Amino acid sequence: MKRSRRHAGPKKASICASSEHANMTRDIKPWEQHYGRDRSRLGYPDEALVRMLRPWIAERNCTALRALDLGCGSGRHLSLLAESGVMEPVGLDLSAAALAQCRELGFTRLLRSDNSNIALRSASFDIVVAWGSLHYCRKDETARMIGEIRRIIRPGGALFGTLRSDRDSYLRRGEHIGDNTWITDLDDIRQSVASFFGESEIVSLFGGFARFRYGIMERSPLGDTSRILSHWFYTAEA
Repeated sequence: MKRSRRHAGPKKASICASSEHANMTRDIKPWEQHYGRDRSRLGYPDEALVRMLRPWIAERNCTALRALDLGCGSGRHLSLLAESGVMEPVGLDLSAAALAQCRELGFTRLLRSDNSNIALRSASFDIVVAWGSLHYCRKDETARMIGEIRRIIRPGGALFGTLRSDRDSYLRRGEHIGDNTWITDLDDIRQSVASFFGESEIVSLFGGFARFRYGIMERSPLGDTSRILSHWFYTAEA
C-alpha cells in the first residue's frame, strides 16, 4: 500500500548556489532506468539509519537543523528527516526520475547534481545523509565527494552514511576495472560503476572529520545464501 506524505511548506530563501539542474558529470542512464521502475520506490527508511539519526536529532533543536539527503533516490530518507522534525530537508540526486518520485511525496527543495561538485554553499547543513550514494563511482570520486561533504557541513554537524564493503559479493560482479572497482552487470543497475572498500580505506577516507564511528551490516538475498550484500555504515562528525 502506497503511503502519501505532504511535507513541503512555503519555500524559504534558497541555500542553493545554482538552479535545480547543476553539475552532472557521470553517466546517468542506468539510474534513470532504475528509478523508472516501480521497484525503486522504497517506502520505509533503513532501520540502521533510524537508530543512528533519531537519537542525534533528539538531543538538538530539530526545527533549527538544516539537512541534506545526498543521493536521495525515491525520497524515503527525506521522509525520515521530515518525520523526525527537520524542517524542509533538501534532496539531491543525479537522476531526474528519482527527483520526480520525491516531488510525488511533496518535497520541493530538490537539486539535480553530481555528488562530487555540489552546488550548495559551504557550511550550510547540520545533517548530511549519504545512504548508498558514495560508492557508485571510482574511488577518487568518492574521496572528492567526501571533501565536498566536509565543505558543506557545519561545525558540530554529522554525516550519516554507508559505503559498500569489500566483503560484498552481490554487486561486485561484471567487469573489474582496477582497485576493487567494477562495472556491474547486476540487472537492476547494469553498466553502473561501483567501488568496494576495506576497513583501512574507510578510516583513511574519513580521517578529516573530528570523530568517525563505523560498523558493518550484511545480509544475503532471499533464497540465495551464496551472495552477500555487505555495507559499512557510519557516523562522521565535523
